[in-house]
Amino acid sequence: MNNFKQEARKKHIRWNGQNVFPDYYPPTSGPYVSQKRINQIKKLTIALLKKEKNRIYKAFVGFARKRYKDSPPHVSIDLDSAFRRVHSASVCPEGIYGECDEERIWIAKEKMSNAYLLGTLLHEALHYSVRFNDRYICEEDEHSIFRMLGDDC
Repeated sequence: MNNFKQEARKKHIRWNGQNVFPDYYPPTSGPYVSQKRINQIKKLTIALLKKEKNRIYKAFVGFARKRYKDSPPHVSIDLDSAFRRVHSASVCPEGIYGECDEERIWIAKEKMSNAYLLGTLLHEALHYSVRFNDRYICEEDEHSIFRMLGDDC
């Protein structure tokens, strides 16, 4: 994506400070999620992951050092798996805002602003993308790191 900021602005997506996750406020609901909207936001999500790879990695490393002071684990990031999940994202007729497994992302057919849709895709893409000592991180720890990156989970 040539001009990430310009594309994000066109979609009315803004950031607060140095956060990786977009600013969800003011809380506007937006239209219902559709596959067309997901497909449009996929490009921004992948561009954001590429742009912020180092900051995301550093957040996980910093968390690992604080959490495991005596023996910090080896941190590895696999953004290719995150990209695959983003590409696989599809509408789910019901459920919570976003769900994922190691292969796919599902976004509920709810009213969501573009900023919230991007944040949801980013959140779900980052699950299963970083490992400590070649092991998945528990969801609670992932969410702590996502909050450090600006998410409201």
